[in-house]
Amino acid sequence: MIALVQTAYEGLSSLQLEETPLAKASPLSVTVKTAYTPILPWDWRLANGELASMQARRPPMIISYGFTGTVTKVGALCSASLQDQPVLGINPSGAAQTINVVPPLPYLFKLPAEVSLAAAATLIGGADAALSLIKAAHVQTGQVVIVTGATGGVGTALIQLLKEQGAIVIGLTAPQNKAWLHQLGSNYELDYTQPLAPQLAQLPKPALLLDAVGQPELLTQLSTNQPELAIWSLSLQQWQPPLASQTFQFTNRPLLPADYRHLLDLLATQQLQPIIRATYDFHDFQTAFKTAQTHGQHGRVLLSYDSSLN
Repeated sequence: MIALVQTAYEGLSSLQLEETPLAKASPLSVTVKTAYTPILPWDWRLANGELASMQARRPPMIISYGFTGTVTKVGALCSASLQDQPVLGINPSGAAQTINVVPPLPYLFKLPAEVSLAAAATLIGGADAALSLIKAAHVQTGQVVIVTGATGGVGTALIQLLKEQGAIVIGLTAPQNKAWLHQLGSNYELDYTQPLAPQLAQLPKPALLLDAVGQPELLTQLSTNQPELAIWSLSLQQWQPPLASQTFQFTNRPLLPADYRHLLDLLATQQLQPIIRATYDFHDFQTAFKTAQTHGQHGRVLLSYDSSLN
């Protein structure tokens, strides 16, 4: 089996492909031929050493945690109905490998017939993080919400899920993406290349700021003249709001299995669009990581482990 392994905390140079032993199957495990894994900010920030304190595992370790693929072997004590089924799964031991061996519960899900393996891969570290943030912030219908990182893997899902919930969405984006983002579901767009306070002064007053970027200076600019703003971040663990009346919370709450099934249903009914920036063969992971870290583009970059899918 081939896996993408992080050997140190030295950035992209710390990642390499290695032949690794296949995890031992058991009566309570399912073997999955991997199709896709998403490249997440978590992956490159962990490679840089930024998130080492939040991760129990240490290098050398297989990166990523979410995958999609097809079940090739079902343990004797697992449901035989999983055999040959397309699935979405989570592997806390590392998912960026050609074969994943995982328990079927609680985080392995059959895909609806209408959902492709690539589309489902965008949920991990994307729509699931967006839904977790919405739940933590208790977003209400009619609330005005600012979204940072609006065209990224989390932001594109946030825009759509907030729209579904009836929130009024202000998306922060590059000028060339404003029309695209509006079509996706934002009500208003902020151009981050221009001063933000004058733009915000022309828009409805926001109650919430949902942050998927983690840049303190950006949060400070967006908080100016917004005394009642509540800020929630997926990317910044600590930050001091400029005003005592403002609040800040970091959140990294896991979702329940029912939440993943809900997201899969939204994909199946086309209420949630999977925004995929590009797909790369996993052997070309260096190019894929560089693409994923390029600002101003739309959606998630995927690694493919099956050449027949490309």
